[in-house]
Amino acid sequence: MSPMTLRVDLRAGDESVYAHYSSFSIDNAKKHYTIRVSGYSGTAGDSLTYHNGRPFSTRDRDPQPFITRCAMSYRGGWWYKNCHEANLNGLYNTNTNHQGVIWTEWKGKDFSIPFTEMKFRPASFRP
Repeated sequence: MSPMTLRVDLRAGDESVYAHYSSFSIDNAKKHYTIRVSGYSGTAGDSLTYHNGRPFSTRDRDPQPFITRCAMSYRGGWWYKNCHEANLNGLYNTNTNHQGVIWTEWKGKDFSIPFTEMKFRPASFRP
């Protein structure tokens, strides 16, 4: 896979912010789909770098469980790391027990973000 960039757009009501990562990839070694992300810039705050190097977990497949099985506790598949600073696969419109759609650096863990997009493209792309 060629070097990629990632942009995450978040919106709640009239507010909108973004997080851009100049380096993004998913490593498929051992079929664990490990996230590699770095080079943050933007207005949302950096909640994704915390998850760098983590394998993707689901409630029935958690390659590196901690004390808490994060995918079961937070009800969605994600690159959990004891457990999350971002969880864009959380439960929609749920503001309890940090189970919602979360981007901690922007709205904290008690607010479920109603709109998110993750977009990636080749780092060599020039508009």
